[in-house]
Amino acid sequence: MLKKILICAALTLMTCLTGCGSEKISGSPDKAILAYAQIAMTGASDNMTAAGFDEQDANEIRFNVARTFVDSMKSITPLSEATAEEVTKIYFNKLKDNVKFQVTLTKDDAEHPIVALTTTPVDQAGTARTSALKNDEIIALLGMVGQLKSDGANEQQLKDNPEVQKLAVTALTKYIENIRFQPEKTFEVTCTKLTGRDGNLHWAPVDSEAFVNFLTGQS
Repeated sequence: MLKKILICAALTLMTCLTGCGSEKISGSPDKAILAYAQIAMTGASDNMTAAGFDEQDANEIRFNVARTFVDSMKSITPLSEATAEEVTKIYFNKLKDNVKFQVTLTKDDAEHPIVALTTTPVDQAGTARTSALKNDEIIALLGMVGQLKSDGANEQQLKDNPEVQKLAVTALTKYIENIRFQPEKTFEVTCTKLTGRDGNLHWAPVDSEAFVNFLTGQS
């Protein structure tokens, strides 16, 4: 689930910027890459405009991450919109408190500058191990939902049930608390020019897949 969430957030960013041109570049490469990393991992950045992002982009990321939590819990219980939003906030706060970024422009080039990004990527294997531990809240949630369904509760009634939604938040919070991170690593990001939602040219990663893989601990 964690990989899906991070990729969902990062790919939303990549689709916000398209095309290129010869106009003046807005923002610096290091601030742009910092914005990409911060928004993908924490849902917010003080450097959004440097990468051509606006609040709509941040809202899309938060919405898509919330949908990922909803989809991941379908086999257990439907989540209300309020529950999904609450869990998303808890998730981003977890990453915001644990993941910091340092950026350095290592090659100043007119076409393809290179930025070194240093951070602590997600430890997918470590997270999988800790998440595999017995989750009493999930077991309790399965039992509660199973009983309610046998009593005739439908999807909307489960979404509207405060006890179900409260337990779902508790179970997902425990999962989020178990997210682990790797030791500090550095990744060199080659940049290219892309047009942002604001219509201006900005710097962005050339290889977005490699960038996402680094942040999600897949590289």
